[in-house]
Amino acid sequence: MLFAMICGFGEVEDLPDLWMQHQVSLCEDFVQRYSEQTGPHYALADIGELLTSYNLSLQKLHLATVDLPASVLERANFDVVEEQAKVNGYTMQLNSEQRNVVEILLNAVYNNAADTPKCYFLDGPAGAGKTFVYSTLLHTIHGRGDDVIPVRSTGIAATLLIGGRTAHSVFKIPIDLNATYTCNFKPNTQKLTCY
Repeated sequence: MLFAMICGFGEVEDLPDLWMQHQVSLCEDFVQRYSEQTGPHYALADIGELLTSYNLSLQKLHLATVDLPASVLERANFDVVEEQAKVNGYTMQLNSEQRNVVEILLNAVYNNAADTPKCYFLDGPAGAGKTFVYSTLLHTIHGRGDDVIPVRSTGIAATLLIGGRTAHSVFKIPIDLNATYTCNFKPNTQKLTCY
């Protein structure tokens, strides 16, 4: 906040130099929360948010610009910058069929004009790359600053995905099933958005 105030009210001639001189101190909390490589990105994003109240931006002040959604700083339980870097590596390794699947699913998530939930089933033999496709999707969604809960049918399958959970735990499906049991999960709740 102090750095943003200095930018807004101070008469510092070389703000990029001031940033470089005090970067370690200014990034300390973010480095501890994320990593030494990505902490400065989060610090700059936070400063960028504070600068808007002074009608300034990182770009106007000749500081490095950071492409992070504003809400990320408040709620992300993952390192968005790191996720974005992973997406690039994963995407390059997709074959044409996998790339097509990823594009279809991302389109369903982000360009769903009717806001109608959709259900997709990804099938293939063992070793076909289904988990790799899921991981690419997860990193892409996290890289955009959005949260997602990967749900699989079994505990073993759930452990293959970062943050994976079983359908029973997420949707409150009773373990002992009979013809009269139903899920104890209400539609249209904040926690559940299915695609």
